[in-house]
Amino acid sequence: MISVLIVDDDKLVRKGLASSMPWKAFGMEIVGEANNGENALKFMGSHPIDLLITDLSMPVMSGIELMRIVREKYPLVQIVVLSLHQDFEYVQEALRLGAIDYIAKTQLEQEQFEEVLGRIVRLMGRRDGSLPGDVGDQLTKSALGGDELYVYYSLSANPEEGHRHAVIPVMAEEAEAGIWYASEPPVITARRAAEQAAEGQRSLVACVRFRGFSGMDRKSVLGMIRSYGKRNLFYDYEPDRPFTETDASSCLDQEREAGGATPIGKLKERWSAADWISDDVRFEEQLSELKELRMPPVRLIRIFYSLTDEWNRLYQAILAQPIEIEDFFPSWSLFRDWLTEARERIKRGGTKPLFSQEIQSSIVKAMSLAQQNVSEPISSAEVAAMVNMSGSYFSQCFKQYVGRTYTDYVRDIRMDRAKDYLRSTNKTIGWVAEQIGYHDEKYFSRLFREHVGILPSEFRQRH
Repeated sequence: MISVLIVDDDKLVRKGLASSMPWKAFGMEIVGEANNGENALKFMGSHPIDLLITDLSMPVMSGIELMRIVREKYPLVQIVVLSLHQDFEYVQEALRLGAIDYIAKTQLEQEQFEEVLGRIVRLMGRRDGSLPGDVGDQLTKSALGGDELYVYYSLSANPEEGHRHAVIPVMAEEAEAGIWYASEPPVITARRAAEQAAEGQRSLVACVRFRGFSGMDRKSVLGMIRSYGKRNLFYDYEPDRPFTETDASSCLDQEREAGGATPIGKLKERWSAADWISDDVRFEEQLSELKELRMPPVRLIRIFYSLTDEWNRLYQAILAQPIEIEDFFPSWSLFRDWLTEARERIKRGGTKPLFSQEIQSSIVKAMSLAQQNVSEPISSAEVAAMVNMSGSYFSQCFKQYVGRTYTDYVRDIRMDRAKDYLRSTNKTIGWVAEQIGYHDEKYFSRLFREHVGILPSEFRQRH
């Protein structure tokens, strides 16, 4: 049996560990408890142990001080850190002192007991709970020690709630919540991964094969694994592959290149225009440009939330239902599919058999120009020239395509924008009128009442 000593200044933690975890099932036995490092050393002086599980922050003698002394006096004793934190940087000193692993106290709350003990046993090099004669000779080489590593990332919106999935090898070790690593590939074939993707089944885990770790210490490897999950996994992961491949040098290059300012204004302008809807080449170009920016996924989704509102406003006349965007996309692949579907919906909504594709593109572009120039509206003749159509033919086509005249369309979007300002700002009625191109407040108020049924001031009070 593996003899275990638990050291923590919190009695409830010690009792909880001793009573809740299935120690015997893993060939372990709790032989003692201590509330600080000093008492732990006294116990070890008269009771041989194989494994020390210690908190870092304790009175009288801290866990770090205890580890230094144990390394010197009892070099064969293996040490596991007990911590409130799941950040390896916080426990880096303990790892430098030879701790083989750490137990995050949050894991105890999640009742991942068997996973925790199984990992510790593997790291100690034990098999079937037997006690070897020389612990030092029996230590297995961690998967982190090789040049190649398979890392498994939970694709859940909340990694803290992610659970181990069937594709993850049994011997995989947990690096932190939602991330595991192993020397073995996923338990799924390339063919099955492609079949699942074709059937629309969303994988719960992404696997990445890293190479080029030779010469890197544990802290650097784990830091790179976490950084990749935050920066690059979203863009690199493809659901029809059993795993994604990358190497340490390319990860470092991408980190050095990251951090540049993303031209948000220009980005929104391009995706608010109509070219990407009617022109397949333009759509693919904008997709590529967007992916190359590799902005954080949260920021990307926030930008397209705003653009979705703009598209719904712009194309409300031709959309059967408003376009909706999800709160979370686990990968660029799924985000790209959503964007492609949004484009197809706009194209389908605007398909009129009486008009050529060129005419439809011109009308959609005119709608976009009207939306973008609410404060200084463009006349029908001006916008017709801008989309390369004659004035009379443009007016005829616009009314048939959109269902109302260009003048009515412009008036409607100006009034809709006025409603938005009245709901969301405390600016004066005169200011609202100027923002939508009316320089006479009384004239604006009269038009607003004709269009909405009440004066702007009454609308603001009601909303």
